[in-house]
Amino acid sequence: MRLAGFVLSSLAFVNKDSPTTNTSTSTVNMAPNTTAEPIAAQVDESIYGKSGDLDKHMEGVKAQYDTKEKLEFYAQVMGDGTANIHFGKWDGVNLDEEGAYGKASEQMTDYMFDLAMSLKGGDGKVSYVDLGSGTGAAALRLCEQRDVIEKATCLNLCDEQNALAKERAAALGLAERVSVFTGTYEDCPFEKDSFDVAFSQDAFVHAFSKLKTFGEALRVTKPGGVFVFCDLMCGSGEGVSEEELATFAATNMVNDWLSPEENVKACQEAGWTDVKFVDLTSDIRISFQLMLRKVEKIVGEGNPAGIDEKLLDSYKKNLANRIVQVDRGVFKWGVVHAKKPAN
Repeated sequence: MRLAGFVLSSLAFVNKDSPTTNTSTSTVNMAPNTTAEPIAAQVDESIYGKSGDLDKHMEGVKAQYDTKEKLEFYAQVMGDGTANIHFGKWDGVNLDEEGAYGKASEQMTDYMFDLAMSLKGGDGKVSYVDLGSGTGAAALRLCEQRDVIEKATCLNLCDEQNALAKERAAALGLAERVSVFTGTYEDCPFEKDSFDVAFSQDAFVHAFSKLKTFGEALRVTKPGGVFVFCDLMCGSGEGVSEEELATFAATNMVNDWLSPEENVKACQEAGWTDVKFVDLTSDIRISFQLMLRKVEKIVGEGNPAGIDEKLLDSYKKNLANRIVQVDRGVFKWGVVHAKKPAN
């Protein structure tokens, strides 16, 4: 695993200074905090520790997301009135309005799919695959709103999330357009050249091998198709040590944690072209802040949903630490987009 950031002169980057702090309304303190002492909750390293074993790694990912307690937590803290449990894009979102987090999460899904369609061009119907689809919320939302999608395919490791996705697809009358498969995006159960768009939100951070993952995405995408994903990436802030980066990776089911530059390079090595990174790190800081505020609200209201108290306490400590780590440059977050050669 390569943790130190490096820059290749041939890489194409789009630097985006997010207008979030100018266009969002909030009472949340937005000032960077680079001096607070990091606080981290203890984790069970027998479950979440880096093992180097693929099967154990996948079981750890399931444990992180696919339990009743975790599903309820993410629904309450990130879903915020929606089924979407991804990080948000906060342009124009009032941080104090009811359902702000859910609105930002859905806005991020829309932004990414619109970007994919603009890169693809043309006006015909498309098929797309969501790699690491979670509860299928992105696919269901997009299919509800966009007739251009002929078929959406969800691939996800977690059985409980997949059952929920199928149930929601049926309830929405989308079972014919949305298919759900259980499996890993590092060994996709699809024929080559199957989809116009390969898409992923906040899932590849858990890839055992980024290069293999990006290669599989290329294999199942049609010639001339596009690849768009967002993810938490390794930062290179001044004073951030290799040990700190390694500690985060070793306790969060992160086997192959790459910087934005390294993700771009890995995509290029896999065969993708026109690879670019859009920096949205300022948005993930707001996501962490709103998640922390939601956890504090749940605790302050006496935890009416009955979420596991230890889980709430753990996330409260870790979210406070994440905000400090963003300010210190431990993390980057944003979108990588690329195209598959037409022939």
